[in-house]
Amino acid sequence: MSQLKPNRIVLHCGLHKTGSTYIQRNLESNRELLLKQGVLYLGPTTFKKRCSELWHHLQWGGRNRKIPSQLRSQTQTSLLKLAGDHPEKIHTILLSFEAIFGTLSSGLVEPYRQKAPHKENKTGLYRHARSRTKRLMSGLEESLEHKAIQWTILFASRTHEVFMRSCHTQLLKEGRHIPETINFDTFRQTADFSYSNPTKLTETLKKVSSKREINIVNINYEKASDPREPSTFLWNVLNQALPQQAELLRQQIEANTNNGNLNKTPNPGLNERGLELAIQARPLFSRSEWKLFRKFLEKNFAKSS
Repeated sequence: MSQLKPNRIVLHCGLHKTGSTYIQRNLESNRELLLKQGVLYLGPTTFKKRCSELWHHLQWGGRNRKIPSQLRSQTQTSLLKLAGDHPEKIHTILLSFEAIFGTLSSGLVEPYRQKAPHKENKTGLYRHARSRTKRLMSGLEESLEHKAIQWTILFASRTHEVFMRSCHTQLLKEGRHIPETINFDTFRQTADFSYSNPTKLTETLKKVSSKREINIVNINYEKASDPREPSTFLWNVLNQALPQQAELLRQQIEANTNNGNLNKTPNPGLNERGLELAIQARPLFSRSEWKLFRKFLEKNFAKSS
């Protein structure tokens, strides 16, 4: 029997281009503070590396609904180690990862996922959010040997036009250059964003709630954030994700003068010149070289707020 029996699991699912990287860096740098308050935080890198079997299951699933024993064993072992010396004191697991609902590349530019199970091989951003989320939840329940969990599915959304433009810029920054993505007007006509509509997404996720206690929270990114005060969005996310701990966490995080992430905005958009350079330069670099060029673009051609 696992000693780790959280009462709550919070899934912060992005969406893409809604300040997720900022949230994740601040939560990661304050991971010990969260542990002291009974919250186990998992970010994207930790989840993919330490719970790789569960990540693979989320991405690709399997031919039947049974959770593989190797997945259960690895996930349980990893979570127990991450929980520290007193896993029995962990009451909440907070997982922040914008690829829970789907990745930008598979949703918008990859034409066919040949290995995808259950016919999850069609494009459309967040088309398979329901089945992916269900696989993640089932995998966690089985690994923890515990199903009496209060679930919170939390995501932020932006106005449709801004969201599309931000996703387009992100694909160019990542070097995902295909004819359909180079020009924004072409991109907006060919990319399928219909499944990312917040109302439709919420209704889709409600279907996961069979025999589960689930609260779905959609945060309006424009209203919850302030470009001049990046931490405004962090406090609003914490208020929704961890309402009982949010105020104390805010006091402790603000009191930490060594927290360099609090006022930094990572993963910035690009200005027009930066986008132009990204399009022109893509054929010149390999995938590994592109990562370095992307850093150059973000440093020198970031879009001003």
